[in-house]
Amino acid sequence: MLYEAAPLLDDPIHNLRTIRDVWRWAATEMETAGLTFGHGSPSAVEDASFLICRALKLPFERFDTFLDAALTHNELVRLVHLVDRRVHDRTPTAYLLKEAWLTGHCFYIDERALIPRSYIAELLEDDLAPWVEDPEAVESVLDLCTGSGCLAILAQGVFPNAQVTGSDISKDALEVAKINRRDYGMEETLELVQGDLYENLQGRRFSVIISNPPYVRTSSMEALPAEYRQEPSLALAAGDDGMDVVDRILKGGAEHLEEGGILIVEVGDGLEAMEARYPGLAITWLSVSGGDDQVFLVTREDLVEYFGA
Repeated sequence: MLYEAAPLLDDPIHNLRTIRDVWRWAATEMETAGLTFGHGSPSAVEDASFLICRALKLPFERFDTFLDAALTHNELVRLVHLVDRRVHDRTPTAYLLKEAWLTGHCFYIDERALIPRSYIAELLEDDLAPWVEDPEAVESVLDLCTGSGCLAILAQGVFPNAQVTGSDISKDALEVAKINRRDYGMEETLELVQGDLYENLQGRRFSVIISNPPYVRTSSMEALPAEYRQEPSLALAAGDDGMDVVDRILKGGAEHLEEGGILIVEVGDGLEAMEARYPGLAITWLSVSGGDDQVFLVTREDLVEYFGA
């Protein structure tokens, strides 16, 4: 008597049935592979749940209610393929799904731009208080190194009466920003400018300038995990001490800030480099979830005093 051969025990297509099955398997595969996390999910379990939930277009808040739902064959094949790419190609989940979330906002993303993540988004949630007294009175905001446009879009929501401008050197990144601008219905309000920092913004001044610029040191670039190496190096690399782009932002800040204007910049672990480069510059380190040494604020007046008018 002939018996049909049993499916291989390590064949997920034949051994997984429900969302819960795939979640458990995917988390184990990710953990075993030693993946690096940091593009929105802090662990294998959370990365796997995000991948599965959004690949199936399920709402985050109701994901648990679907865990024992059986998957169709096509759904299972797609999920297994995505997990395989995440594990073997080290492709970040955000790029696989073409989707990233920041402070509850969904953004389109692909390999042309840095995956949305910035502590400045947390500050925007609080309307940049207490540094901005009246968000409705802010008339102009500039987001330097806007990338996907995520911070510029968040700023437009916070400052409804402001002209918000996003600037980036990368044409490719700005194509991603245009998609997000369209998705948020801001094509008539949010300005996108291609240029190297303040290039093509000559003569213009802003009430608020924000920036999450490249700040990765050369030595750190060489040691980046595979997931981060899939992001545009132009959006990460910033010289031996990570301050090359920040330096230019600071030196051009006074010229592009209005009287009483503020500049807010994210620098990662660049506190020591900042203090070494700019001893005596009056900056304020802002409290964010990553600590009190990730994002700083400086006023136009202090920039003028330090660098000159």
